[in-house]
Amino acid sequence: MGVNFKLGVGSRKFLNNIIGFMKYILLLVLLSNLNAIAQENSGIILFENNIKLHWTIKTFNAKEHQIKICKNDSGVQYICAIDNAIWYGSDIPVDKPKNQLTNLVLEIGKNKIILDVSSMFNPNFSSELSKHQFKIVKEGNQYVLFGFFSDGAGTYTAHWRIIDTISIREVISNSEEYFSWQN
Repeated sequence: MGVNFKLGVGSRKFLNNIIGFMKYILLLVLLSNLNAIAQENSGIILFENNIKLHWTIKTFNAKEHQIKICKNDSGVQYICAIDNAIWYGSDIPVDKPKNQLTNLVLEIGKNKIILDVSSMFNPNFSSELSKHQFKIVKEGNQYVLFGFFSDGAGTYTAHWRIIDTISIREVISNSEEYFSWQN
């Protein structure tokens, strides 16, 4: 005892249009989720004297990294290294990072200086860097750029010294002694 429906030509076209529209919506949803997975944010922070800091934050993709798992004395597993280096951006490194700082370029006049951003993950909660996270100081013919990074946990700081077009990251640490630049 089934129910038979007879659809006229107009009804079939309407139903086919609805099905086509639903396929289109499904494709949009899938593509937007794919875009969120591969998201990359970039921006520029302006300092005094026309100094600019170009930045890029990318969603963390575990497939692009070597992740080393260790156990503490209690037997709890944690991520002890990413790409064979200590990593910053988590108080308790059980979870993989959400994102990573992939690019920092300081622009002073016509010079663009690439800054070392290795091991820098979860730089903040919004995936966008802001001016209040940084301080730049001129020391003679050199500059020192200080940065503060935190997504609410795993706070750390980095200090870069810039001489002409060369930079060296002098500090990357979560130790409180290196945060005095914020006072």
